[in-house]
Amino acid sequence: DFPVSNLVPEALRDCSVDEFLAKLPEYDDEIESLYREAAKLDKKLRYVASLDADGTASVGLEAVEKSHPFSNINLTDNIVQFQTERYSSNPLVIQGPGAGPEVTAAGVFADLLRLANFLNTGEGYV
Repeated sequence: DFPVSNLVPEALRDCSVDEFLAKLPEYDDEIESLYREAAKLDKKLRYVASLDADGTASVGLEAVEKSHPFSNINLTDNIVQFQTERYSSNPLVIQGPGAGPEVTAAGVFADLLRLANFLNTGEGYV
């Protein structure tokens, strides 16, 4: 278990799509405040997952320096940064396009087929 700061407010997590879209603007001030606070510090907000060497993990919205690799990522890209003993002063960064809707849909469909096969035969993995 590790802390995850969900971008979806708790009050909206069980709403229908219509309710969600109707109520979402109520939270604009909260996210805008975080955005403005980061901008005052000359930073950008990014949703970041971290894993430390001791195994401590977290996921949440963070204000990152504009010089940080995560700051300038395209919205559809994925990026991973490794800071190790070897890459301590100049971390290794891997960046590339995210899956996109077609690849994501194909992955979900493949998972459903694998689940159906498992439920039918009891073989394979889920």
